[in-house]
Amino acid sequence: MRVKKHEQFQKIHEEGKCVVDAYGVFYILPSPTGCCQLGTAVGKRLGHAVLRNRIKRRMRETFRRQQGRIKCPVSIVWVARGRLARAPFTMYEKVFIRLAGKAGLLA
Repeated sequence: MRVKKHEQFQKIHEEGKCVVDAYGVFYILPSPTGCCQLGTAVGKRLGHAVLRNRIKRRMRETFRRQQGRIKCPVSIVWVARGRLARAPFTMYEKVFIRLAGKAGLLA
């Protein structure tokens, strides 16, 4: 249920719809597999590897918790911004719900 390959990231980034927030960016494209997928992207300027991996784990956990609320099978690439690196875990869910709501993904 994850976007892993570079080609998939590129396709979603180039052809998908973009939704922007101060904490992150969603790139959304209808899923070719028929299920919801998530890809995470955290740039090196946000911190060292341990911090970047923690951010990605939190993003995946947030997606797992909110996945039932997404109404159609889509592929999402969630790009973290600097503010998200310093945010508490509760903010991740707020950001996800806000971005998904802007994109019209919530049921």
